Amino acid sequence: MFARFIEQDKEIKELFYQKIKEKEEREKQKHLDKISEEFLGWLLEPIADVAYTWRRISEKEQGSSGENSVGWALHLWLPSSAVVITDLVLEVEPDEFIQIDHLVLNTNGIFVLETKSWDGAFLGTKDKWRMKQGNKWVEVQSPTKQNERHVKLFKKWLEENLPDLHERIKDHIHPIVIFKRAKWVKAKDCSMPVVIGGMEAVGEIRKIKGENISEEDINLIIEAVKNAKPLEHDEWKKKHSRGKERGGERYQVTTGKTSNGKMYVRILGTKEVNALFLVKLHEYSCLLL
Repeated sequence: MFARFIEQDKEIKELFYQKIKEKEEREKQKHLDKISEEFLGWLLEPIADVAYTWRRISEKEQGSSGENSVGWALHLWLPSSAVVITDLVLEVEPDEFIQIDHLVLNTNGIFVLETKSWDGAFLGTKDKWRMKQGNKWVEVQSPTKQNERHVKLFKKWLEENLPDLHERIKDHIHPIVIFKRAKWVKAKDCSMPVVIGGMEAVGEIRKIKGENISEEDINLIIEAVKNAKPLEHDEWKKKHSRGKERGGERYQVTTGKTSNGKMYVRILGTKEVNALFLVKLHEYSCLLL
């Protein structure tokens, strides 16, 4: 038997892609506005527009090709207990998206896979990456740092949406970077395994032993990510405002500077909450003496 493929809801994914496209358009416009302010900007702007769009399309086509072949390797060589979710899109904070190439769920752990379809030779040292161009090594975007961000935001998304489950599984989430088309890759002292091709990724996944995650928790994650919707920004901001609660008592913390330039902290709440803060402030002051 083969590992199962699970897909995110198509209508929901279309909403994500629309929001991501709008974000990319805003970023492109900022890029073009900057160029238009330069000397001969009026001449360079249309060229830059075409170049920017072509680069984005090229990146997506290359990425899709590599992700498909890796996906099939995971499907064919992982055990039937494993679940593979391909091209998972989540909005963790307003306009803060993550696109995970492959999320593998299995009883031995959760694996966040970043696939790169880059050609050439690559050298990574302590998460800093370079590509060989002629006789020189040129710095490139770090795929390990990129995937480190994916894991951080995925954990944050779990904590927000499945807080109890997050506590149980947060130590069993493992990142892996996969180079699909590179001719030579060497990684030294990087924060995660770096492999070439889907088969090596399967090998890394199989290295993790033990029954670390229950089937019940796997099913909870599947349902949550399948039906994850884009955020309602106003509702999210209201929920995550600076107002806090402690023991049912609501308080608000603000900081600023006086007219003399001195820093201050203002706590707005009940007398009991304010008294608690004063006690804690006194304790910390004593520690500094």
